[in-house]
Amino acid sequence: MGSSAERILIVDDDELVTDVFAAILDDAGWSDTIRVTDSRRVLPVLEEHSVAAVLLDLAMPHVSGTELLDTIAERWPEIPVIILTLESRVDVVVECMKRGAFDFMTKPVDENRLIASVSHAVRVRGLDQEVRALSVRDDEIVIRSPETFAAIVTRSDAMRRVFAYVEAVAPGPRAVLITGESGTGKELIARAVHTASGRAGAFVAVNVAGLDDAMFSDSLFGHRRGAYTGADSVRKGLVESAADGTLFLDEIGDLDNAAQVKLLRLLQEDEYYPLGSDVPERSRARVVAATNSALVDKVEAGTFRRDLYYRLMAHHAALPPLRDRLEDLAPLVQLFVADACAAFAREPVRIAPRALDALLSYGFPGNVRELQSIVIDAVSRLAADTLTYDDLARHSSLEPVARREETPPIIINGSLPRLSDVEDYLYAEALRQSDGNQTAAARLLGVSQSTLSRWLARAAKSHRTDA
Repeated sequence: MGSSAERILIVDDDELVTDVFAAILDDAGWSDTIRVTDSRRVLPVLEEHSVAAVLLDLAMPHVSGTELLDTIAERWPEIPVIILTLESRVDVVVECMKRGAFDFMTKPVDENRLIASVSHAVRVRGLDQEVRALSVRDDEIVIRSPETFAAIVTRSDAMRRVFAYVEAVAPGPRAVLITGESGTGKELIARAVHTASGRAGAFVAVNVAGLDDAMFSDSLFGHRRGAYTGADSVRKGLVESAADGTLFLDEIGDLDNAAQVKLLRLLQEDEYYPLGSDVPERSRARVVAATNSALVDKVEAGTFRRDLYYRLMAHHAALPPLRDRLEDLAPLVQLFVADACAAFAREPVRIAPRALDALLSYGFPGNVRELQSIVIDAVSRLAADTLTYDDLARHSSLEPVARREETPPIIINGSLPRLSDVEDYLYAEALRQSDGNQTAAARLLGVSQSTLSRWLARAAKSHRTDA
């Protein structure tokens, strides 16, 4: 089934033909189409709109389909082009495929084959976007719409990689599973998936933990009047509320088996039964789920359905814990201090240079949410205008953290060393102190692991050159 978030461009000089193709696609779920009857308008449309696939006629006045195919293949190689034409000669088919066409069909087109071809093209494009998002190097990550992630404060390459992945998979119709420890920002990422998808409907969130089968069905699918004692009127379910939007199911790992069966049907068939009804309703909601538990372990234990697990895992965004992105500590503390000052109606508070030292060796089992609680608690008790090491370290959960000794001053005899030599020394010393553990060394230096990896690559290259 298609998605309203997947826009299809239909190009044919016969307006009736474009209307017919649009109707076929609309019946299959691709309601968002752009119809162009003047081939000169195709390139401007592609420059202005994101398109999942193009249906292209060959024989048109002004600019031929062959010329357009060449240009699209050169400028937008990621967009699959399906040729639909009266021409059936084998040499024409071969030539179009050589020029980069995704598929070729002769008019009159079989509806089922057209739907299958468009579905395949959109799916292949989605997989290609996903692969490119996963394979890009940290220093090549480009976030096309940073405003989508404005609510998430980060300097972490790991989080930026999640952002790029979300942008790649968000336009598609398939489910997204977001995993991560409590407090890592799973709902924020789910909202980003919705925003990046471009869906016109609402973002509807529900925590399914503790919902039994009856409560799950009534909440998600609604009920008809008289479905059970007390059901005096029709109730619209959350699936209907999220039509053309996103349904976010939090704590999905706690769903009981009966409810899992109904969710599986929703994902497989895009349909559901309101309580008290024998007539299925069509779902137009995209499902995003989240969990802080290891679903694969629950699958192996038999408490979570394997088929549902694979349906939910169509796309998977794994959020790193705060302890693995310590470069985010400083901006997060600054944000939470400012928020706390505003909440307590007090003047802005300065953060002492060594204040963050109280947090650097802590594991943060509650992640960003726990850090926020620690900072708010510290600011609420603060009598001075500066937040210090001691103000943060006295929080109950931080008591096991030993106070670090003052860093001895660096004594330089003679001329100053080059900055690159000092950097090399610090990287090498951090690796020595951590017994070669790159994650630990990066934490000691206050840099990301990818930054350390890039230094190691440069050092290895320099060593080979010297040899």
